[in-house]
Amino acid sequence: MTQLIDVHHHFLPEEYVKAWKASGTIPPGLTPPKWTPEEDLAFMNRNSITTSILSLSAPGLTPLHPPTSQAPFARKINTLAASIVESNPTRYGFFATLPISPSSIPLSVTLSELSHALDSLSAEGVTLFTSYENLYLGNPFFRPLWNELNLRSAVVFIHPASPPSSPSPSSSSVGVPPPIIDFPHETTRAAVSLITSNIIRDFPNVKIILSHGGGTLPFVANRIANLGADAGVLPPGKTAEEFIAEAKTFYFDLALTAFPGAMELVLGFAKPGRVLYGSDYPFCREGTVRRQIDNLREVDEAGEIQAGVVGGLFPRFLAGRGDTEER
Repeated sequence: MTQLIDVHHHFLPEEYVKAWKASGTIPPGLTPPKWTPEEDLAFMNRNSITTSILSLSAPGLTPLHPPTSQAPFARKINTLAASIVESNPTRYGFFATLPISPSSIPLSVTLSELSHALDSLSAEGVTLFTSYENLYLGNPFFRPLWNELNLRSAVVFIHPASPPSSPSPSSSSVGVPPPIIDFPHETTRAAVSLITSNIIRDFPNVKIILSHGGGTLPFVANRIANLGADAGVLPPGKTAEEFIAEAKTFYFDLALTAFPGAMELVLGFAKPGRVLYGSDYPFCREGTVRRQIDNLREVDEAGEIQAGVVGGLFPRFLAGRGDTEER
């Protein structure tokens, strides 16, 4: 594997971390790790990661109050990300952060930041979270956003957020922070929402990346498709076979999934060229990142996982344009 593009790679600007801590929404055991641009690049060099696409992780901008403060903060975050890319254009790209609050922010504000990020800041795509204020991404509220993304043939990186009914951040009945268990299920719920709402069918130009191997989707897709068809709960006219076909249109990153068994399940479900590498740095410890990279290299010696993706999603990162030394 000659080139490793990391599509699930977070950055934590100091001002964002301060706002997150002040919100009281950080689950115990998931304290934000220290992050700096210098250490980020050193991590990439140590692990032979050619290029990383930066994104803001969950909970995104939701801790900000009032919600109307999201728009100027998103502009600040996106401008910062663009400056990091500008300083090392072969090593970085970024997914833009969008201000979204169904109860407080008009979609026109969201669309304005989308245009600025893609047109003025040259973002590689945008980050969307699995739900906002109890609305999953297939909800009709989001259709104007999907329409604009479709017109632009945009790349959308979907990252899980805590479910609407998530336990308190200070407690967990099973002994681990809720996101460790809930995040894969949230990704699955969002993916199913996009299929059953016909977002996937109606906006086929959008290229959607699901985090963490698609959550549990590769494992439960056939169960949902067939039981949903039998129970008559799929959209009118949508068969189990069509549900599976649409589920296979997603791209799947391997963040926290490049382990024996799980990785093979994703590779067996996804279409060729639709599996991407992701580290989940800096939330994933470096030792765990290295084990996953080693597992990936054993399975993908020819680099086919990366080869089918880079040109179609991020053509400016084609092989030969990145270097592994800090400039």
